[in-house]
Amino acid sequence: MHYRYSVLSETGNEIKGLERGSYQEIRKRLKEKNYYILSLEVDFFKSIRFALEKKTIKPQTLAVFFEDLVNMLKTGIAMNEAVSALQESSVEPLIAKALSGIEYDLANGFSLARAFEKTKVFPWLVINMLKVGEKSGSLEQVFEDLAKYYSREASFLRSLKSAVIYPIIVFCMLIGIMFYVSFKVIPHLEALLPIRGNAYFSTRVLLFLSHSLKNFWLVYSLLPMAAVFIYSRFKKSSIEKAASFYYKIPLVGSIAKDAAFSTLFSNLAVLQRNGINIADALSLIEETTSYQFLAKKVQKLKDFIASGLSFWQAIEKDPFFPSFVYYSVRKGEEMGRLDEYLTSLSRYYFDKVSRRIGVLLSFIQPLLLIFCAAFLLFVVSAFIMPVYSNLSNIAGGNVKF
Repeated sequence: MHYRYSVLSETGNEIKGLERGSYQEIRKRLKEKNYYILSLEVDFFKSIRFALEKKTIKPQTLAVFFEDLVNMLKTGIAMNEAVSALQESSVEPLIAKALSGIEYDLANGFSLARAFEKTKVFPWLVINMLKVGEKSGSLEQVFEDLAKYYSREASFLRSLKSAVIYPIIVFCMLIGIMFYVSFKVIPHLEALLPIRGNAYFSTRVLLFLSHSLKNFWLVYSLLPMAAVFIYSRFKKSSIEKAASFYYKIPLVGSIAKDAAFSTLFSNLAVLQRNGINIADALSLIEETTSYQFLAKKVQKLKDFIASGLSFWQAIEKDPFFPSFVYYSVRKGEEMGRLDEYLTSLSRYYFDKVSRRIGVLLSFIQPLLLIFCAAFLLFVVSAFIMPVYSNLSNIAGGNVKF
């Protein structure tokens, strides 16, 4: 949230400003500066606008951007000219806006890394790689590595989306059918065909679900938001305890773990290839990863290395990593080609995740179709059976006038 504040300084001057964060954090920061708080109110317009703004660039867009940048630099033009040309040809508004700021900052003497950082839309990996590239004079190589990295990340995200979008669509359709049947179909059928207490079990279950949805639809609609709110209020310690079990879930847990390995080794390979030693690379990843469970694993590796162990020995100490990982890392360190072996590990896990997602998708789609067919059969049979029973009674003469 964004908060507007008005405070008095120690000299008695009134200061007004705007800050983003929680109420407690902003209040604490202002008090640490020895300010007397006059007012601290939420700026709803700014908060909503910030929430709706697109803040990050998609991996596919980054891959194309860095590939185009490399191709332009190979023609011999200067960096500011390449940035200007890309700004004119860009169809992505976020990229065009960022390039406009970069062009302005470069013209005013800022370094390339600082100009990229000021846009606040490029990932941490890009900023750190640019700093290394400027110091070593290998910006073209850095851009090539970033283009390859984000191209692979975009491929992974595409495969992941293809795996989840079909189940999500089917699930939403089922929810829609449930609400439509509960509000439109069942009330008419129930009026035409009074259901007695000794009705079929499927009929009673369907009526119970229908009445439940009809009477408590608002509660069911708020359940997803309540789940998100409860999760956000969980203590991090509770989430971290659950994370260790999450990776042990059959199939889904192993896919998530392999995806984490692919990203970790890919980041390390890119940083290593451009001159950042393994300890510094681990520090960068630890500081910037949003997933605290993996951050703790990276910190553990860094602590082992600080105690005098090599990278492969640090990996061997942690059972979270499979045995063949430290065998591969050991060979890479011994041959002085660690970046190549880390790249191979990343590619191995990337291909493994892609295959498993394909297998999972091949199982999910038929299961969903079977579930949909069973659900529709259940709905139909819940009313066909009473109709058939009544017709049988009429045909047998069991009708009371």
